[in-house]
Amino acid sequence: MLELDKKFIGAVIKKARKQAGLKQHELADKAGFTEKHLSRIENGKYLPKVEHFLALIDILNLTFEDFGYNGTQQELSPLPQELINKILTADENRLNVYAEAINSAEKILKYK
Repeated sequence: MLELDKKFIGAVIKKARKQAGLKQHELADKAGFTEKHLSRIENGKYLPKVEHFLALIDILNLTFEDFGYNGTQQELSPLPQELINKILTADENRLNVYAEAINSAEKILKYK
């Protein structure tokens, strides 16, 4: 079952918008809705309507895989899903911190 996580979806869209060098008002205009609505989507307050979602993924060259959907019915427990969502939406600095934390934890667990 595909779980719709508003915050995760918003974070993926926001990250892709920034990577594309677009301001919120520019993306909203291209997608056919208001900047305020896009802001609410990016901040995880709203799920985009299907037509808006399809417009966003087209404009930003995203795929369903970018949102964690790979076409299988694999279900993850909440903790792995939460960790995956954090990694997928992290900026480069956070990714480095996460990697360092995981490497440190693995070293500690190795000596137990």
